[in-house]
Amino acid sequence: MAWKSRFRARPATVGLIALCGCAFVACVVAVVLRSPEPVSALRQSLWMLPDAELLERAGALTATRIWLDEQWWRVLTAGFLHGSWLHFGLNMLGLWTVGEWAEKAWGRWRMLALFLVSSVGGCLSSLAWAEAPMVVGASAGIFGVAGALVVARAWGCAQVQAALEPISARVLGFWLGFWLAVGAALPLVFDNSPLAQAGHVGGLVFGCAMGWGLSLSPERRSWRVASGVAVIGGLAAVTVASHAPTWRTNYHVFTHLDLGAQQLAAERYDEAVEHYTAALTLAADDVQDNAIAYTFAEEGVELGWAEMLVRRALRVEPEEPNYLDTLGWIQCKRGFVDDGRATLERARLLTDEDIPEIAEHIERCDLVSGED
Repeated sequence: MAWKSRFRARPATVGLIALCGCAFVACVVAVVLRSPEPVSALRQSLWMLPDAELLERAGALTATRIWLDEQWWRVLTAGFLHGSWLHFGLNMLGLWTVGEWAEKAWGRWRMLALFLVSSVGGCLSSLAWAEAPMVVGASAGIFGVAGALVVARAWGCAQVQAALEPISARVLGFWLGFWLAVGAALPLVFDNSPLAQAGHVGGLVFGCAMGWGLSLSPERRSWRVASGVAVIGGLAAVTVASHAPTWRTNYHVFTHLDLGAQQLAAERYDEAVEHYTAALTLAADDVQDNAIAYTFAEEGVELGWAEMLVRRALRVEPEEPNYLDTLGWIQCKRGFVDDGRATLERARLLTDEDIPEIAEHIERCDLVSGED
């Protein structure tokens, strides 16, 4: 009965969670239906949805779709999508916790406005910093709501502080700092950090600014107006900054990779190689070396150039099965069947489990010979 009462008293929070839940479940169902191995896809969705293309079509914040195609609506939709069950679960737990108190302090409509402004502000900040080719998640909005609660509890008017009396600004501030520290540390541990740190910071800043205005007493009308103007001005400024952040290397890397893929799909192979080469020169990323090499191997074009890329990756990780699979597949397509099969067999021996792609490449090696 207590849960039902809490649900009825917090309609905005429940509505946001339901919307995120429907979007995520729809994506998972679509991923499973599109996958040739549904059970494996469902299992993988626990920590990462194995279909970036579907997330992009659903409305993820894909940086190049905004920079090259002006699809600005993505800064709104990205906040309702999630990349895994773990991602979704943690964010919804956080949203329920902070959303409940925000609705108690300011009501449902202001809480919704606070979440949306923080989410959009975080997405724009992530875009301006060019921190990732694709961003999804409600965390920027959650950081914003949490930041607003800290400001309100510490410096809000008496009425707001009374509504938030059971919570501690210090404790909530500590957890905000903790998650920001985790976001800063993850890139030191993982090459591709799963957290959009600039988005978190941006959402937090916009949430704090808006929370300050919402927490002022009605008598301080001029300050409340100033807060609103500051938030609107901040959104305008970060929108301008995110339009084409040419000062960021990632901006050039992401756009070159996207344009390279477009040229490859259009069968303009020389132009594709130019864009990919420019991206790799800027990024010097071995994982990208292999991914791009495999893309060209599958297309059966520019195989000499693709082999050079994957060999560069293998110099860093000579025992990586995925890289060896790419090299062996390229060797097969170039007509070096014996070398290709030997490389593919080595890749298979180095894997902990059977990988269908490697077995297929071994089986088809002589059939694709000489496609260069």
